[in-house]
Parts: sequence; structure tokens; C-alpha cells
Amino acid sequence: MSKLRSVIRHEYLTIIKQPSFWIIMIAIPLIIAAVGAITYFGNKSSSDRIDELAKDLKNVVLVDQSNLINKDVVASSGLTLSNPAQTDELRELVRKGEKEALIVYPADLKESQKYQVFLSSNDITKMGAVSSLGDSLLNTSLFIPLGSKEIISLAQNGATSDVVFYEDGAESAGFNEYIAPGLFVILFYIIFAFSVGYMLTSVSEEKENRSMEMVLTYVNPRTLIIGKLLGVTLVTLTQVLFFAILAGIALLVLQQTGGNLTLPFGLDFTKIVFDPLTIFFGAAFLIVGFLMFAGFMTATAAAAPSTKEANSFSSVFYIGAFVPFYFVALMVTNPDSPVVKFLTFFPLTSPVVSLIRNTVGNMSTLESFAALAVMTIFMIFSIWVAIRAFKLGALEFAQTIKLSNLFKRS
Repeated sequence: MSKLRSVIRHEYLTIIKQPSFWIIMIAIPLIIAAVGAITYFGNKSSSDRIDELAKDLKNVVLVDQSNLINKDVVASSGLTLSNPAQTDELRELVRKGEKEALIVYPADLKESQKYQVFLSSNDITKMGAVSSLGDSLLNTSLFIPLGSKEIISLAQNGATSDVVFYEDGAESAGFNEYIAPGLFVILFYIIFAFSVGYMLTSVSEEKENRSMEMVLTYVNPRTLIIGKLLGVTLVTLTQVLFFAILAGIALLVLQQTGGNLTLPFGLDFTKIVFDPLTIFFGAAFLIVGFLMFAGFMTATAAAAPSTKEANSFSSVFYIGAFVPFYFVALMVTNPDSPVVKFLTFFPLTSPVVSLIRNTVGNMSTLESFAALAVMTIFMIFSIWVAIRAFKLGALEFAQTIKLSNLFKRS
């Protein structure tokens, strides 16, 4: 037991003491936040600039051949409507640069739902401003017969829907039931992206620098592999806790600053449903799936002669983890499909497929237990293969371990 604790402690501290570990941990949320902020403020600045230019466009001429544009709306914008017969002359003025732009609403505007804009330059911002002006004049002209500003605003912007869900004759939480189990899907990919690779790197480096032989004189392969798996599991818990704290801080800041998140499909974080059985299966699929992939990664690293080849072989496991997303629509709409059934019980796709189906609630309790049993069997198998491969890898440094050798008696 003391050797197992030593391996766990060594593996855990070796990883979390690396500066790169914390740099990546901190950098990822910062990069996501920075990209989000740049995108938001960039779009807002561009939109504000276009709106500002649209208000200041006075050297723009308008031609209405559709009879849909309201003269009072045009006048309130400081512009006037020109005679349709002068369209060619006005286009020539724009070409020479004497006019900034010409907007032509054609006679078939109702049918084509298109109007023309002629610009005196290639200025993209000015193009957006003139198009914004053209849209604004058309929309306001069409909505003016509705009457009040409130009705016009309602017609232009629509209204938000307050969705009420019913299930088995009783009101339910709807999509809010998906939030808690859906978090396990997100956690799985965070863990998969960060932690599973550590097992591959750790074992392949030990084999490549030939420290594996020395390690095996201190502990047996079973203790070493299990210790490494538990050490990486603790690293994973550290990561989950770190991101949970960041999410909590972000939510607290949002609440304190009066921020208001509008979520689609009637989602509301205050109405999250915590179903014990769903949470149990979500956590079980997450843990068993993680350990299964970690075991296979360890076996791959121990069997391959170098880190480069180990990374090449490991690509099959990454494919297995991401392929299910190509079948999400099928999983949600037709869970009884043979393809979905196969993916649910195929070891490399089972964790993700089971997590997604558990989230949307179309997996029976019996099927959930069956999928969990299959995953557990392959988890144990992957760890057994990892132990065998690690032991054989200490003897064969220069070549890939043959699959048949893994199943031979020692």
C-alpha cells in the first residue's frame, strides 16, 4: 500500500508541479474569454460605426420605383426621393464620386425582395452603412401603417417565448433537465483533452529514456499502472475543481454586475433538475469511460517503441471519442436505430454515446446498466492489457510489442 501511495503521489506531483500544466490551465479560459470579448466589442464597435455613418450619410440619393418608401420617413432622415427617370444620371454621379451612393428600390421589390446599392468607393464600412440606411428606410416605411411604436417594435423584433413543458400529464422542467447530465459530457471532453494524454506521455517517456527497468525494480507493474491511473485521476479532479471555481467566479461576477444571460430553448440555470439516477449514470459513464481510455492509452505507450509512434497509434482512441458527434441527431431522434445501439455498446464510442443519451433521457435503466457493464469489462481489460504491455515493454525497447505476446502466459 505504501508503494501504491508513493506512485500516486509521485505521478500527481510530477504533473501539477510542471509550469506548463498551470499555464495551459490558466491560458485556456483566458483565451476563450479574450476571444469572446474581442468578438463582442469588435462586432459592437463595427455595428456602432455603421449606425453612426448611416445617420451622417447626407450625400446619398434615393430612387423608389416600387412606391413602397414613405416620403415622410425619407424626409426625417434628411434625404429626398429622386425621380426614377434620373436613375442613369444619378448612377453616373456616383461613378464620378460626386455622390456617395445611390439606393434604387426596383418596381419588382415585392417579388424579388432585393434592392440595388451603388457606391462611389470600395469602403466596406460605408457599404454597411448605406445598406443599413436602405434597410432602415424600407422597414420603417413598411411598418408605419401598423400605428404605434410598440407595435412597430414588436413586428420588427418579435417577442421572446416562455416555454412550458409537459410530460406524462404533469409540468416538467423541459430542457433544464438536460443541464446537469449534460455537464458530464463537457467534463468528459475536458478530462479527455487534458488527462488521458498524460498517461500516454508518462509511460512512453519512461520507456524511451529507459527508466522503466529501474522503476520495475521498485514496484511491480500492477501497482505502478494502478498508481499512475489514480494519480492522473487526482489530476483530473484538480482540473475539474479549478474550472468549477472559475465558473463560479464568473457567475458571481455576472450577477454582481447585473448581467443577464438569455439562453435558448427556455434554459434557466435556476431551474436545473438533479435526478439521482441520471446523475449516477452520468458520473459512472464519465469515470469508467475515462479509466478505460486511460488504460488503452497506457497500453499503447507501453507497446510502442517511441513517443512518436505511440502518438500515432493513439489517434484511434481520439477518433472513437469524437465520432459519436456525427450521429448526435440520430441518437436524439431515433435511439432504437441499430447504428445507435452499436455505438452504445462499442467500447471506443460507448462512453460518449451513453453520456449523450443519458443527457437527453432516451436510455432505459436496463440499457444504461448494460452499457455500464460493457464499459466496466473493457475498462478492466484495458488496465490488464496496460499492465501486461508495461511489463513486456521493459524487455522490448526497440520494437512494437506483438499483440499475440500480450496474451501469452508469463
